[in-house]
Amino acid sequence: MGAKDEFDPAQKSELELGTATEELDFASASEVDRRALYEVAAAWTVEDSPGKEPPPYEAFVAMWELHDDIGFEPPRFVVARRAGKIIGYGEVRISETEANAHLATANVVVLPDHRRRGTGTALLRAMLPLTNGRTVVEAWSVFKDTPGERFATAQGFRVVTTMTRQRLTIGDPPEIGDLPAGYELVTWKGAAPEEFVEAYVEALNGIRDAPQGETSLDLTRNTVESIRREEAATVPVRWIVLLLHEGEAAGVTVVEVNPAVSTVAEQLHTVVLPAHRGRGFGRLIKAHMLHNLEGVETINTRTSSDNEHMLRVNHSLGYEDRFVYMGVQAKTADLRA
Repeated sequence: MGAKDEFDPAQKSELELGTATEELDFASASEVDRRALYEVAAAWTVEDSPGKEPPPYEAFVAMWELHDDIGFEPPRFVVARRAGKIIGYGEVRISETEANAHLATANVVVLPDHRRRGTGTALLRAMLPLTNGRTVVEAWSVFKDTPGERFATAQGFRVVTTMTRQRLTIGDPPEIGDLPAGYELVTWKGAAPEEFVEAYVEALNGIRDAPQGETSLDLTRNTVESIRREEAATVPVRWIVLLLHEGEAAGVTVVEVNPAVSTVAEQLHTVVLPAHRGRGFGRLIKAHMLHNLEGVETINTRTSSDNEHMLRVNHSLGYEDRFVYMGVQAKTADLRA
């Protein structure tokens, strides 16, 4: 969250000076409003990193138009305007899947010059109807010792998980190593082949025992039907490496190419099922993936800061730690109080 809600006694409330909140449908929004949303988001992404270049406008548009990598719908927006110009926004994502029917993910961002005047709080309150009855709200872009953390704390959110963001600049792909007898790797791009989709679902659901802190986000209820819906709704290109043992699922890794910047990709899920752990397969399938990513120069990934094993695997492949951020959670009813 990029807003701060501590009122400055020396300033009047921004809302009293003519700032108003309203819902904004991104699909039908004007180019002016879309660019204004981007300006707010871009300012936030570079706020604590002088000299850092924000992601391009097209990357934000693609992110806001698509389902995310865990099946949540495109965001619904509330914006704050002053003199007609957007100075902050709140976004809410909800999932129609039964596993996450209790949960909304959210973010609040306000331009630095317009903070400490109640705008963030007004946006948060205005966002709540967009949660459609979800009982829990989580935000996953909160950085320690920032205005966002102070805002979240003031609103009653608590920290439920900590994530480490890492980046790999691809050079010569690492050696893959030999597979033991009985194992094989299957690689595809795009939709899962029919003969492998059930094994793919089983492998993805193996993430259930990975360290995730106290988040209530459920990543383990994939089905063949949900995967097919996700594939139909997802525009970005995905590469999958599936590890099989005697024809059964043993592990998987998934990488998604950025739809706006084809040289950049996101390393998504990597799972090795319990019966096959301790043999280096996590690193092996990730190394194999790096031999298949045509045209990709940079890969970003996020890993639970408690998942020391996967962090070590990523370091061994050349990933470098960039920053740590937190996931925070609150009950929707408490936010209305």
